[in-house]
Amino acid sequence: MVIFLDLDEVLIEQVNVSDEITLTGRTTSPTASCPCCGTASSHVQSRYMRTLRDLPSHGYPVRLILQVRRFFCRKSTCARKMFAERLPELCQPYAQRSKRLQEALCRLGLAAGGQAGAEIGSEQGIHGSRDTILRLVRRHQLPDPPTSHIVGIDDWAWKRRQRYGTLICEPREPPAA
Repeated sequence: MVIFLDLDEVLIEQVNVSDEITLTGRTTSPTASCPCCGTASSHVQSRYMRTLRDLPSHGYPVRLILQVRRFFCRKSTCARKMFAERLPELCQPYAQRSKRLQEALCRLGLAAGGQAGAEIGSEQGIHGSRDTILRLVRRHQLPDPPTSHIVGIDDWAWKRRQRYGTLICEPREPPAA
């Protein structure tokens, strides 16, 4: 049974299954890079527990509890003296949901909208309020529209009734040369 992604920098130490699947783990990388200056540091300042929600597995909600470390930045000119290690494959900084869960909620919002997405998601075990879903949809990057190379314009008018119109069309395929 696959519960969670295979992450090299996270060691799962305990799995508890009751009303939900709780994975307890810790980070294992010996160093972390400062988000401001990029300097690698191995000098640990402290540790704290971070809780994330993930996609459900076999009908059970999944909660990940990670022990994350804070490091001292070794560069004396860096504005940030301490920083917490980042897990870019797993989640965004300060996020309470994994990237997989955020993407699923965003897809629900794009397909069904806020309230309907929240209802469909709760039926599937993917919990998120309508406001959360709409916030994720607003942050979603839309693909750039394709650029037009040839555009056709046609104007017409009916004299007696004073109706004027302009038609702008783009051919589906460029004409053969």
